[in-house]
Amino acid sequence: MGRRSSRDVGGMWGVGGVARVCVIALGILQGVAALPPITVKGAKFFTSDGDQFYIKGVVYQPSTTGVNNLMDGPQCETDAALIKDLGANLIRVYSVDPTLNHDRCMKAFDDAGIYVLVDMTTPQFSFDRTDPSWTKDLRNAFAQVVDGFQKYDNVLGLIAGNEVVLDEDTTVAAPYVKAAIADMKAYRDAMRYREMPIGYSAADVQELRVPQQDYFDCGNASIAADFFGMNLYSWCGDSSFTESGYDKVYDQIDGYDIPIFLSETGCNTGDTGGRPFTDQVAVLGRQMNDRLSGNIIYEWTQEANNYGLVSYSNDQATGTPKLLADYTNLKSEWATLTPAGIEQSNYNPSLTKRDCPSSSSGVWSVGKNVGLPTLGIDGFQTPTGPRSSTVTQTGSQTGSQRQQGAQASDKTTSSPNSEPTSSGEPAASISAGAIAGIVLGALVVIALILGGILLLLRRRKKRLAEMDNHPSGSDKAVATNGSNDYYGPQYSELATQNNPQELDPSRGYVATMRANELEQHNRDHELHGGRHPQSPQHQSAQLAEAYKPVPQAPVSQAPEPSPYVQAQRKIEIDYLETEEARLRQRREALMGQDGGQQQ
Repeated sequence: MGRRSSRDVGGMWGVGGVARVCVIALGILQGVAALPPITVKGAKFFTSDGDQFYIKGVVYQPSTTGVNNLMDGPQCETDAALIKDLGANLIRVYSVDPTLNHDRCMKAFDDAGIYVLVDMTTPQFSFDRTDPSWTKDLRNAFAQVVDGFQKYDNVLGLIAGNEVVLDEDTTVAAPYVKAAIADMKAYRDAMRYREMPIGYSAADVQELRVPQQDYFDCGNASIAADFFGMNLYSWCGDSSFTESGYDKVYDQIDGYDIPIFLSETGCNTGDTGGRPFTDQVAVLGRQMNDRLSGNIIYEWTQEANNYGLVSYSNDQATGTPKLLADYTNLKSEWATLTPAGIEQSNYNPSLTKRDCPSSSSGVWSVGKNVGLPTLGIDGFQTPTGPRSSTVTQTGSQTGSQRQQGAQASDKTTSSPNSEPTSSGEPAASISAGAIAGIVLGALVVIALILGGILLLLRRRKKRLAEMDNHPSGSDKAVATNGSNDYYGPQYSELATQNNPQELDPSRGYVATMRANELEQHNRDHELHGGRHPQSPQHQSAQLAEAYKPVPQAPVSQAPEPSPYVQAQRKIEIDYLETEEARLRQRREALMGQDGGQQQ
């Protein structure tokens, strides 16, 4: 088999090959470099890098015909680019099907620098505010959402209920929502998942605002909400901080030990030219951003209520949408608002949880000491060893049974008067940021190794290219006249002079060697001028003189030559030994002839 030419090597490891390797490495790095997870400390959100996080969000419910959001990968990629250009850093999704795959959509938003806030309720699994219950079916459905989205670092958190409490009569549903928060936090911790914040989103009912905030914050950390969202629509058009009542909201959220933000906002009065979004200066500016952690604008897709930022040409909300005036107006406002906040390391709050509210006629009907109807995590198989990405869930219902209505046969499982329960064990896993750091470090090492390999291959390619310049069929490498720092000074192996040369095997340099049998001087030669050979004694003296070594100047010790050069030396030595044997035979033949006869 012939040796591979430098052209073959260049095809693999030339500029194109190196470019392909770089593209692959860049893709790997992009896949690893995910958004840092969001954590809660006191009344603020922080990234795992220690930066305070303010929400600039949009309600994202693109399709008006179904509940399976985050399913259309290509559409998510289109929308994510537009939402990023809007200036948003979060979307809120009202409902998901946790049995389906959301990888492509979640990656699209992650790549765009956008977090996701996921509601755990769906039209099939939610709270009945007039006849509330917390059932195993509902618990298992919520657990599936936790299972399905815990692997995404760009999930900011989960919402256990949205606008369940609307008036005094529906305040009886509050303990069931809080039981869901407690059980899902216990399940999250028992499964050793990342501590995704779990909270509640409340309707803006002015007389219920403070009682709800207090209720979902009171109690120990295992049962209290991790955050509180408020759906607020009181700033309409070109209102003001005081006219809209935002000054009262600012006063009422003072001193809480959990983050509070506007989980829906954006009043629409139908003015020509779209909503002006002048409230954003107050929400994200100095008037409120020391207590409020941002807001989420309602909504992305245009519906009959005309709250959309964009409109699609079909009910499936596919294709490239048309940007409406609201999109342009909001983008302009957000472009000027980039609150920096405080570094987590410098934030050391001295905040305490609120007392649970007492019942109050006409306002709040839940007693201060009423327990939670928690179910715990009985029936779930939790890990006992190191954290695994594979989660097995078992219980009294199968997966298909969990897809039935929330009003299952096990509806009544506990009463609000029972004491709250929670179980689980602290997470003992390496943080996602640490894992990303380890992976990046490993990739750097791999890149250095690849760089070394590419350097060696390029050197090999250069040597092979030199050999490709020889005549076809030649196995003999010709030394060049150029300088070579490794293999010694200039030399010519077969220079066109009277002194043919060879490679000296002991040094790798050129050693001049007399070859009188090829000389064309005016001396007696067996074939020169038609003369007969001289006497054997005379010939022996000439041959001895011919093979007498030529004194050489001392040279410096050269480094050990490469195996390739050593192989070429062997070829030269074998060739010269063959020639020497041939000449010796010729000499013996001539000496055996009658050399005494003269013409």
